[in-house]
Amino acid sequence: MSCILPLVLFGSLARAAEESDSPAEPAPGAPAEPAPGAPAEPAPGTPAEPAPAAPLPPPDLSTAVRAPTIDKKELRRLKPSPFHLPAHPRAQVDFTAYTLEFGEVKLGVSNITVGIIPHVQAGTSVLLDVLGIPNVQAKVHVTEKGPWDLAGWVEYDRLVRSDFDATLLTGGGIFSYQAAPPLGLHLGASYTSGEISGDISLDTIDQLLWFLDSGAEAVPDHGGSQLKVQTVNARLAADIRFNRRDAIVFQASGTIHSKLDRDEALFVPSFLGLEDAMELDGFVNPFEAGMASVAWQFTWENWEARVGAGLSSIPGAWILNTWELSYRFGGPTRGREGRMLETWEKNADDLDAAAPPPAPLPAPPVPKP
Repeated sequence: MSCILPLVLFGSLARAAEESDSPAEPAPGAPAEPAPGAPAEPAPGTPAEPAPAAPLPPPDLSTAVRAPTIDKKELRRLKPSPFHLPAHPRAQVDFTAYTLEFGEVKLGVSNITVGIIPHVQAGTSVLLDVLGIPNVQAKVHVTEKGPWDLAGWVEYDRLVRSDFDATLLTGGGIFSYQAAPPLGLHLGASYTSGEISGDISLDTIDQLLWFLDSGAEAVPDHGGSQLKVQTVNARLAADIRFNRRDAIVFQASGTIHSKLDRDEALFVPSFLGLEDAMELDGFVNPFEAGMASVAWQFTWENWEARVGAGLSSIPGAWILNTWELSYRFGGPTRGREGRMLETWEKNADDLDAAAPPPAPLPAPPVPKP
């Protein structure tokens, strides 16, 4: 009995070890585990994978046509030149409410103007500077969008000599309206206050020009004021734009009111109608102190020119509105146009370097009846 008990106990332990090494049978109703190496079944609710698409039949090229290619003539027509680009309604800045863009510079025969900050430009008259008359101009564009634009401007001129000095201060506003895509209307008004002090005579007239004045001094030494003048001026302009290069400009301006306070002994040179201007007091007929002109405006990539003709009460004064030559550079708009031109030039170079066009595709076979 004592020998049988250990044998029974040893047999029970061996059977327990064998059962632990064999896989457990799943409980009734439980999903069976996949056999090793068999693909896993998707979980309940998972959408079934789509069946692989059947291979597409080869394309039928019997009716295909070759894509059109561009030739040099068509490429020249697409060149982004001012003649082909649409008109820029806010390009003109001299008789309108518009200003140069930030960083844009205009070097003209009569004026040098710079866009110092957005919607603000400042400049000076080169001709007056050469004559020894320091001057400064500034204009502020106070609107940004829409067909209506408004700007204010100011100009200061000063002539200082040993026997006299003259000061001129002008301020005004300009209203611009884009009435239609090709037409712009511009209306402006200004007030000018001037004063001349000292002795002006035939003996001192050469002091008006610094290169003729051999005894000019930095500090003037003269008597009291001899002339004070206040004027109100008006200007009307219109431009018809055909494209970015060509436009017609109409301008009319004149003094509509004048007030003078002068000494009888004041000498007034008898040229350019100045002696007649000294007689204007109160309301002024625009035909007595005005001008009108028409001109053609050219605007290329950087150069601008204006040529025309007109009439004026002061002989030759209309030339100031009808003749202009300037060079402009800088600003966001010209930068974009420059990049467009560079892209076009690259395309033109690629077209020149391209191989001859391939032969046309063969005609599709005619089906037999």
